[in-house]
Amino acid sequence: MTTLACSTRVAYTLSNVNTLEDATMALQMRQNLNMRMEQKLKLTPQMIQSIEILLLPQMALEERIMNEIESNPALEIDDSGLGEPADRRSTDDSFRGDAQAETGDYAKALASDTTHNDDNNYADWLKPRKTAPIDDDAPDKMAAINATAENPPTLAEHLFDQLRFMDIPEQQQNFAEDICWQLDRKGYLTIALEELFEEEHLEDAEQAWEYVRRCEPIGIGARDLKDCLLLQLSHEPGDNSFEINLIANHLGDVLRNRLPVVAEAIGCDIQRIQDGIEVIAQLDPQPGLPFARDDNHYVIPDVILERDTEKDEAHEWVISIPDSHLPKITVNEDYSALLNDPDADRREKEYLREKVSGAKFIIDAIAQRKRTLLKIVTEIIRHQRAFLDQGVAALRPLMRQDIATIIGMHVATVSRAVKDKYIQTPNGVLPLSDFFSGGIAAQDGTEAESSKSVHLKIHKLIENEDKKKPLSDQAIADILAKDGLDISRRTVTKYRIADGIPSTRQRRVYAG
Repeated sequence: MTTLACSTRVAYTLSNVNTLEDATMALQMRQNLNMRMEQKLKLTPQMIQSIEILLLPQMALEERIMNEIESNPALEIDDSGLGEPADRRSTDDSFRGDAQAETGDYAKALASDTTHNDDNNYADWLKPRKTAPIDDDAPDKMAAINATAENPPTLAEHLFDQLRFMDIPEQQQNFAEDICWQLDRKGYLTIALEELFEEEHLEDAEQAWEYVRRCEPIGIGARDLKDCLLLQLSHEPGDNSFEINLIANHLGDVLRNRLPVVAEAIGCDIQRIQDGIEVIAQLDPQPGLPFARDDNHYVIPDVILERDTEKDEAHEWVISIPDSHLPKITVNEDYSALLNDPDADRREKEYLREKVSGAKFIIDAIAQRKRTLLKIVTEIIRHQRAFLDQGVAALRPLMRQDIATIIGMHVATVSRAVKDKYIQTPNGVLPLSDFFSGGIAAQDGTEAESSKSVHLKIHKLIENEDKKKPLSDQAIADILAKDGLDISRRTVTKYRIADGIPSTRQRRVYAG
């Protein structure tokens, strides 16, 4: 893009200025005409909308379509295909893994202009917008709501029920409820009482806190892990003085598996310490976690992958986009006809032109999303067929840039298309991101091995190691090097930490 710029510049040259006249002469105004070349990328609203639709997973796309129908009167639900069998409709969207990704004919969806009579009073003949048909056999909504399981109580609600049956002064009762709301997911009170209550109420707040600590599950209201375990041990029957000593004075060494250090400090053998650790292991370090609500996120697969039963080759796959549950949308024919009416009001035609154009674009963006997703998944499956047959161990290195290069798209488009998308395979529903993996180079120069398969090998080596003499990260790197992988100790350490595997010292089991 060539830019012609006219700029006005005021230059102050005040050096060697001795008089007011000299200063006035030094103040100069200049106009310059400059020409420069620039390249700018500007995203139109339509391009932004297309990117947003490409990012949407299946459930969010359905919601977006319904919102567009509500906001754009030129867009309506096309119920002409509701009686069509589902298998026939989905077959039209299927194509084989070795075929080209361009499928489907969307011309019908984009065609909207029709003819109509010359009646100028279009309000009399303008048809109402089509909506989804009402199913008389659908289950009653109130019955479905009544049959829905009630949400389980939160931790605070569970504690409130117990506090009501305690003989607590009213002021402390209110403080106790405030404390219950401040507990974290584990059930810990990590905020100091001084930050929650004013100084004149601290004594009542501490007593209210003690009432909370008496509630079940035991350990609720603890300050930290040590306080939580000690609180539980204090309610356990029998003599737990040895375990209390371990937690109170040696918890750090116990967590780091430094049992010889603990044995020397206490003056007992390692076996006695291991027995105490077994007792501690029966305690709950996160007593509030069962009450933490983790909403289940239901997933509708954006792509379905099936074996082709019509062919003898077991490696033949059929890829399809399960969009039969999405609303089928089209442009309202009456609005299109009114747009082409020469006698229509100019302002009304401008409004209709904007709405009809927006309706056509949303239809085209949904179709483009489908074509893009099919292209990308086709290349992914062609590259990762062994992964589908043999599991993670056969996963090949694959980067998003590789797919973008093959199909001729920008890597950002590939990243948007696979983000939060799922594919249904014979092995279950998997995120599309699982098919991508970095690689570890092979020493002989052959194809690199995916990082996920290297993770799996490290897991297997640690599972089968001698627990009394666990493998160090360097020893694991040496074993993998013998298998032909060019991997360093630092890489092994990074993978081990990422998988939450303890260090060599923490994995060691001491003989009693």
